Amino acid sequence: MVCLEPYTPDEFSLWYKHLGRLRLFWAKPVVEMFPLYKLAEGCVLKIRWAAEKPRLEEAYVAILRKVKRLDFFPVRGVKIVITPGELDKGLVQQRGGIYIYSTSRPCATGIYLEKVPEGHPEPLNDHIVLASGVEELSYLLYLNKWNFNVDYLWLASPDFLDKAVESALCEARRHGGRYVSVATGGVQLDNIDLTKYKYDYFYNVYRLAF
Repeated sequence: MVCLEPYTPDEFSLWYKHLGRLRLFWAKPVVEMFPLYKLAEGCVLKIRWAAEKPRLEEAYVAILRKVKRLDFFPVRGVKIVITPGELDKGLVQQRGGIYIYSTSRPCATGIYLEKVPEGHPEPLNDHIVLASGVEELSYLLYLNKWNFNVDYLWLASPDFLDKAVESALCEARRHGGRYVSVATGGVQLDNIDLTKYKYDYFYNVYRLAF
């Protein structure tokens, strides 16, 4: 029972668990995750994150097509709402987003980089490092090969966003992925205007202030 289109329940579970290492305000390393209950507008998950050692943090994630009410949340715990709609700013403590692109779209292939240029974070073993070239980069990205999320993205100019995403689409398709995502709600990606390249699905992500 997971209501985040276009992912199947199994795809969502894999996607979310691998997203956790980015330590976004709404996705941290998952210790336990299970469906809590289903609503007419969507569903609610209960999640335990590994926050600061050795503490576990309890979170409730509501994935809602429409937000009609929020009184179903427990009193305690972190409360996250994922929805295509907007919430009243007075209810929100933090805001992020999920941009999802189908790999059936046309794409342009980037090149692999074995050595990351100085000034960029070190990729992990399960990152595919793609770039526009070896020198004079217009974009650089790290694609997670398990959930096909773009974990790191650098652009020389906003005009290169389309080529960067298309590069990720080609690579994800080559590995059997149906979708590429870009999840925000941390620091680095929040400064990139991802609306400059039209997404197939978009969700606002909110941490509630109560």
